[in-house]
Amino acid sequence: MHESIDWPRRGRRASQPPRFFIIILVILAVIFFGRPDLSVLLRRPALVPVSLGYGPVFWKTLSLQWEIFGGFLLPPRFSCLYGSFLALKRAHLPDLPEAEPS
Repeated sequence: MHESIDWPRRGRRASQPPRFFIIILVILAVIFFGRPDLSVLLRRPALVPVSLGYGPVFWKTLSLQWEIFGGFLLPPRFSCLYGSFLALKRAHLPDLPEAEPS
């Protein structure tokens, strides 16, 4: 019995550009040509309160929202990761190397 079978190769034709190249071109086009549109979309919500004289209120509200988001997101994520590392350490304690003598 043969060890391997040579199947006919199904590759792309030589005239087709690789998909990876096309994806990179699309990403670069979005980055370079989409930058002005992106900056207008990001700055626009801040322009209305600032132009009406509510700039400090807007920025304080935005900073409080980020602080609350970080306060409720980071501690559970940290405790979950730390707990899983402790569980893995306990499960694989015999596999870990002993401390080297000084």
